[in-house]
Amino acid sequence: RVEARPASKHQLGFGGGTGSAVITSGVDGEQTNQFNTNRCNRVSMATDATLLKEADQLFDECKFREAYDLLSRKHQDAGYETLWRLCRVIYSLIREFEAEPGKSKELESLVYEGFEYGKRALELEPDASAAHKYYAIFLAEKSGLEGLRARVVQLSTILRHLRRATELNDRDPFAWFVLARFYHKLAGLAWFEKKMIHTFTTDIPDATFEDALGYFKRAELVEPNFFPLNHLLLGETYISLKEPEKARPFLELAANQKAPR
Repeated sequence: RVEARPASKHQLGFGGGTGSAVITSGVDGEQTNQFNTNRCNRVSMATDATLLKEADQLFDECKFREAYDLLSRKHQDAGYETLWRLCRVIYSLIREFEAEPGKSKELESLVYEGFEYGKRALELEPDASAAHKYYAIFLAEKSGLEGLRARVVQLSTILRHLRRATELNDRDPFAWFVLARFYHKLAGLAWFEKKMIHTFTTDIPDATFEDALGYFKRAELVEPNFFPLNHLLLGETYISLKEPEKARPFLELAANQKAPR
């Protein structure tokens, strides 16, 4: 934003002579340029807002490919608001591709693309919950592609960013869900797998299904019925805790809801 400067008496035309006319003419040109620049910026901001609104609508309608195509037009000079939305829609596309074995190459490409967007979003807004959430998600996906050792080495970093996401925004049910799923996966590891993890890092807690259950329930408390997969994993967690009767209603909810986003 260009700040307007106080006008001097010469700029206002006081003092007479041809010099003042030349000065005034130059200032008029500068003010015109400034006006045009500000107008272009306003048009650009309005265009960006329209694009983001359209992308959000497409996402809500589960038109992930269309939302991705729209947002990716601006990926070169994308700001934070575009970047986290790209991460969100790429995560949804990845989950669709996971069900299609023939899409492995596209899936891998999207994981690395999403990771770069997540990293850029975090650089731009280090105190934004969504930046930490999607950086953690794509770091986990990326390290998973790079082998077991890479995944284990990154576990503490992933957990740190997931926790930070919930600290910065405790009203985001998806942040609680991702944190819960992290604990759920750790709790389900065999003893020798847990032992192997602790040979590489000492920053990972001894996760339990009780921990995972607490976070899944927190996600549901923040926004009931927000995500069918949260219901499914709540049911699975209760089964792991030998409480099938508590699992039943959540499994039924998961079975009767639309496909998750």
